[in-house]
Amino acid sequence: MQVVAIVPAWMLADGAYVGLAVGQRVTTGLALAVIDATVAPAATVGLEQSDEQPGFTTVTGRVECPQDPDGARVGTVLCSGAWAVVPFAASPLSAGECVVASGWLTAEPYLWAAGGALARAVPAGRQVWRVGQVRCVGDGDDPHSIERLPEQADVDPDAAYLLELSAAD
Repeated sequence: MQVVAIVPAWMLADGAYVGLAVGQRVTTGLALAVIDATVAPAATVGLEQSDEQPGFTTVTGRVECPQDPDGARVGTVLCSGAWAVVPFAASPLSAGECVVASGWLTAEPYLWAAGGALARAVPAGRQVWRVGQVRCVGDGDDPHSIERLPEQADVDPDAAYLLELSAAD
């Protein structure tokens, strides 16, 4: 299992994933900044990524609204086989619908925080990953490899950072 996830500059400026380097492990969940979503009851579940646009992802699955032990809703998750992804969508996705959603896959440290309500309700949503590659994408530039994510003071506010993640053994 391997994915390319985006770490926005603002996340690094907030202190998430600072200094994370190739070869290191990180435990995180994923989110999808949804650009397009359609109801597709007969679609096969899964996750696909575009080779031409690193981080651009299509997830096919069922929209679920997990609850905490007291029955309170703790978020919305798009469940797709082995994947559990938090969808950020301009219009809400309806619980129980099967959808095909496309957008930008993001490493999400805050919603999937260890011990948080969403992580407790959907423990499979947090996974241990090994960082295979780190890339920086500036405005209009091609992605270029870097050894590690920058420290807070060195973050380029106009850049996005790409993490190539594979499931850790």
